[in-house]
Amino acid sequence: MESSRNRPRQRDGQATATNSGPAGLTPTRMAATPLPQAGVALAVFSFGNLASSLLPDSWWGPVHVACAVLGLALLAPVLARHGIAIRDASVRATLASDYRNPMIAPLATTMPMALITLGTYFVRFGSPGVRCAQIIWWCGVLCIASLMMYFAWQFIVRDFRLIAVCPAWLVGFVGILVAAVTSGTVGLDWAGHVIFVIGFAIDIVMLVLISHRLAWHGLPAAIRPTLTIYSAPISLLVASYFSTATDHDPLFTLVLLTCSQLLFAFVAILLPWMLTTPASPAYAAFTFPLVITATALHDALTIFKDAGWHVPSWAYWLQHGETLLAGVMIVVGMAAFRHVHESL
Repeated sequence: MESSRNRPRQRDGQATATNSGPAGLTPTRMAATPLPQAGVALAVFSFGNLASSLLPDSWWGPVHVACAVLGLALLAPVLARHGIAIRDASVRATLASDYRNPMIAPLATTMPMALITLGTYFVRFGSPGVRCAQIIWWCGVLCIASLMMYFAWQFIVRDFRLIAVCPAWLVGFVGILVAAVTSGTVGLDWAGHVIFVIGFAIDIVMLVLISHRLAWHGLPAAIRPTLTIYSAPISLLVASYFSTATDHDPLFTLVLLTCSQLLFAFVAILLPWMLTTPASPAYAAFTFPLVITATALHDALTIFKDAGWHVPSWAYWLQHGETLLAGVMIVVGMAAFRHVHESL
């Protein structure tokens, strides 16, 4: 039988594995881990915060430990790929190719977004935990801002093509609102408010631009699942407003929530159609957008209740249903990436 050292090199220029990595991943598979996998990790970390807000306080520890372990198992290979690229020319070439692809590169922001969200888990551990969370938060914000400037230079200033615009751009340019969502938790709501204002403007511009692109050019079948990202931008604004505003306006919240839920309804209607797409890294889009939509509804209902508004019971059932759907789609997303890794 042919020995492993004599087998041909894997496709895409990846080196053949010689050792097993964590979670059953070989170095070759880690070197080929798709960037969108970080988006699933972001969803898992965010789901931990959402689920713990709906459960008794005694569940905080078990929920966050489980989500931290699972999320890190998803995020670590993506980060490892960048480390491997430093010393491996072939991995560096494929990674550079991803960063030059306007439909993949914007998803790189999900790495610092995931780390920022994970940082909120440390807040429960007193002053040292808060300080640690703040350091992670600032590092993540700087990383996202740097990536945004790169994307703007690479895909807008240097070579703008409307057909290259896609829903992933919402992640690349609006994802920084995750910092605003988490800013209140880490005690940096003043900085989060600045990001909320900037993100609000970028959010509207990106939604108009991407909608214009879809109207004229449609969307390739392979990345249909990325339409799910449409449910995220306004939901991020709702959650950001809840986290950063000192005095919440329920009417303003209601306007944002209505837009958010309409976009979610649009996505929910298309969901069965999008799920007919073969499993691919694009399935990452099914995860975080649905988590942040459920989070936004939870935050909005809290604002309405605190304002003395009557909140009908069906609204809470809707929120629980959206949370359940988000959890199910995280499982679907992880199954899709398992299929992707097995095909490497």
